[in-house]
Amino acid sequence: MKRSLILITLLAATLLLTACAAPAAAPAADAPLTRQLTVTGNGKVNIVPDIASINIGVHTQEATVGEALAANTSQSQAVSDALQAAGIKLEDIQTTAFNVYPYQNYGPMGEMLDLAYVVDNSVIVTVRDLSQLGKILETVVQSGANNINGITFDVSDRTAAMSEARLAAVADARKQAEELAGAAGAKLDDVMYINVSSYSQPYGSYSLKGDAAMAASSVPVSAGQIQVVVDVTITYGLK
Repeated sequence: MKRSLILITLLAATLLLTACAAPAAAPAADAPLTRQLTVTGNGKVNIVPDIASINIGVHTQEATVGEALAANTSQSQAVSDALQAAGIKLEDIQTTAFNVYPYQNYGPMGEMLDLAYVVDNSVIVTVRDLSQLGKILETVVQSGANNINGITFDVSDRTAAMSEARLAAVADARKQAEELAGAAGAKLDDVMYINVSSYSQPYGSYSLKGDAAMAASSVPVSAGQIQVVVDVTITYGLK
C-alpha cells in the first residue's frame, strides 16, 4: 500500500516538473494591416426639363355647404373640360386635395357677423409639351381656376443623365485617389467598397418665352434646367 502511494507521488512530481520545463507557446503574430484610401467623387449633369406639373385649385365660398359644393363642382368641371380641350389627357389631371370647412367672419368686438362655407379642390396637371405651358396656364385661369400654387419642372427620362453623372463621379473619385496615393508613395489596389447617392435640383434659367412656339402666349414661363448630381464614395486598397 505504501509502495503504491510512493509511485503515485513520484509520477505526479514528474508530470509537474515536465509541465514547468515545457516552453510557453509563442503568441500568434498580428495579421498585417490592410492599407486603405477612401475618397468621394462628384458628378454633375445639367438637363433641360421636358415636362411640368402645375398645382391648380378652385376655391368657392357660399352661405351654405350645398351652394359652395355646387359652385365648386361647376367651376372644377369647367377647368377639367378646358384642359382636355387644350390637349391634356384625363390621366394627367390628378386630384390632390378636396376640403370643405366653415368660415366665420367676426366683428371688431369678437362677435360673429356671419357664417359661410368654403370648398377647395386642388389638382396636379402634368403638361408634357412645354411649348403649350403658357397657353395652359392662361386656359385654366380663364376657365375658373383661381389658385395657382406652383409649377414643378422635371424630366420624363433621366436614365442617360444619371448614367453620365455616375461615370463622372467614379472618374473624379479615381483621379483624387491616384493623386493622393502618388503623393504618399503608394499605388492603388482593388476597389474594396462603393457607396452611391444621388439627387437633383433646379439650376440656371431657360426661358420658353422667346420660343416661336410660345409667341402666341401671354404668360411668360421659364423652365430652367435640372442638375442631376451623383456622389460616389469609394475605398481602394493600397500597395
